[in-house]
Amino acid sequence: MDKAAFAASYSQPIGTGSLYGPPPYLYRGVEDCFIVYEAERDGVEALLPPGVEIADETPTCIAWARWVPFSTFGQYHEAYIMIRARVDGEVYLYQPFIFVDNEVPLGAGREIWGYAKKMAVFERNWGGGDTPYGEQMVFTVQRPKGQPIMTATIVCDRLADPAELEDTPVLSTRVIPNSEEGKPPSVAELVRLDVPATLHTSQDGSPKLWAGRGSLSMPTVSSIDPWHLLRPTKVVEAYFGVYDFDLPHGRVIRNYLGDDEIWA
Repeated sequence: MDKAAFAASYSQPIGTGSLYGPPPYLYRGVEDCFIVYEAERDGVEALLPPGVEIADETPTCIAWARWVPFSTFGQYHEAYIMIRARVDGEVYLYQPFIFVDNEVPLGAGREIWGYAKKMAVFERNWGGGDTPYGEQMVFTVQRPKGQPIMTATIVCDRLADPAELEDTPVLSTRVIPNSEEGKPPSVAELVRLDVPATLHTSQDGSPKLWAGRGSLSMPTVSSIDPWHLLRPTKVVEAYFGVYDFDLPHGRVIRNYLGDDEIWA
């Protein structure tokens, strides 16, 4: 491989066999169920990196259950938790956990933005499959199969106004270990990502965004996948929407490698 071909490589394996190319990555017709809820302060604080603080007096989180029918990475399911957090006076949605069932967005998400993606098993249906409870969408997450991590449900009671939702940047911690023993990570960053999204509209022009009652459970106590630290104490609201969006590059807002107190 000559120097030009090496320099043109964006992700591994280098050359034409790369796992993914550079952003932006296109997403179309994404179906999102997301549940706003309150959680215990101790569990939330245990997951926030230095310099990131809880934004609200009562910690507020959002659990996401996503189906991607089309993207640059292909089809896949995704589930994650966001924490309303604050850095230098600005509010973000900080993401400590995320699961997918497609290796390409897993690799890109971890390497570019630092999303803590792992593989998991998902099931999504209306009414529990062949049961008669047809008013609820049910989304389950298992890792490994048979080990329940999260179950989310929603009943779409009303059309929602998009103005009800915040346009908040996403924040993640990007850590890449050092290849050499005893040295700090090669990369340790807080990364900001701004993702403008467009709601689909129905034939009458109304946005495809609904609100309603929801349920949320994270039943497994695990030191491997400790989603239980963000268990809900109160469900505030549940939403379901259909979106298009593009994922761009992120922006580093803090480089932890410059903090000598952390690595002393």
